[in-house]
Amino acid sequence: MMTSTPRLLQAIQQTTTAILKTNLVGIYLHGSYVLGSYNEQVSDLDYLIVVRRSLTLAEKRQLMTATITQLWPLAPHKGLEFHVLLLSATQHFVHPCPFDFHFSKYHYEDYQRTPLAYLKAMHGTDPDLAAHLTILQAAGQVLLGPAITTVFGPVPATAYWDSIKSDIANAETAIVQLPMYTVLNLCRVRAYQQDQLIISKQAGGECGLQQLPTQWHPLIRQALAAYAGQQDEQVIRWSRPNLVAFARIMLAELGLKSE
Repeated sequence: MMTSTPRLLQAIQQTTTAILKTNLVGIYLHGSYVLGSYNEQVSDLDYLIVVRRSLTLAEKRQLMTATITQLWPLAPHKGLEFHVLLLSATQHFVHPCPFDFHFSKYHYEDYQRTPLAYLKAMHGTDPDLAAHLTILQAAGQVLLGPAITTVFGPVPATAYWDSIKSDIANAETAIVQLPMYTVLNLCRVRAYQQDQLIISKQAGGECGLQQLPTQWHPLIRQALAAYAGQQDEQVIRWSRPNLVAFARIMLAELGLKSE
């Protein structure tokens, strides 16, 4: 099967370099692509752009124009997710980590509706970056620029735990809307708490099959099948009571909720 990801990676390099020029330090891949569970049919592509100084409004506009017109047509099913980070922030990590700019499929409509407002407002801090940077340092890839160890300082394990914990805080309600993501994410967080494993959602589900009671195996297998693109998440007949029960039990086991 033909894949557009190699062309996408090349296009990310070319457009980002052309726009940011000497301000660009490097481009770094994280997420499912580096954890071995990337699938164009269901994944997004995650990357970090590191710069020396904050982007100008003109640079942000150029970056977004290139993202929408040149990169998005080559993107996997869930699109692209990137953060622009200052080198000073990556070398001296604080939690939550500050970012200079950010975009993902989640923000696509917001950007299309009010582009100028989006460009001006999209900066701040993001607790998710502790998880992104931990995965980057464990398994990340350099698309362009210096070595990861040169550009990124250490992220405390407490910050990583706080980051992945906050991602499942609303699991009881989220699991009904996003069953595949939440089931596998709960398994992944458990794998870190039990064995300090920094792994993909797919590998988290596989750990769940090995370690969790058999009553949950059909649910985890459904989530894994949806993640692999073997079944459509919208078509699978999820059992709502089962989903909620699974979330409650997992949160209790993780010490995040009383049963």
